[in-house]
Amino acid sequence: VADDGPGVPLQEQERIFEPFVGGRGGGGTGLGLAITRGIVRAHGGEIWVDSGPGPGAVFTFTLPIAGPTGREGERALEEA
Repeated sequence: VADDGPGVPLQEQERIFEPFVGGRGGGGTGLGLAITRGIVRAHGGEIWVDSGPGPGAVFTFTLPIAGPTGREGERALEEA
């Protein structure tokens, strides 16, 4: 996910995922990225930000590939 906002200084890039850290002064609660990281990690994934000097930031996240579900999953387990 990319935006064209003010960017995230390097020294703040890890802190922005902490609860109640609202580095942009936008009047938010500072919970959005903390909640997002919690959800991503709960599903076995990870999230990070890439932002250099100047505007814009890219947030990348990964999630594991899910295995088969339903009858396909049952068959796969029986064959394993």
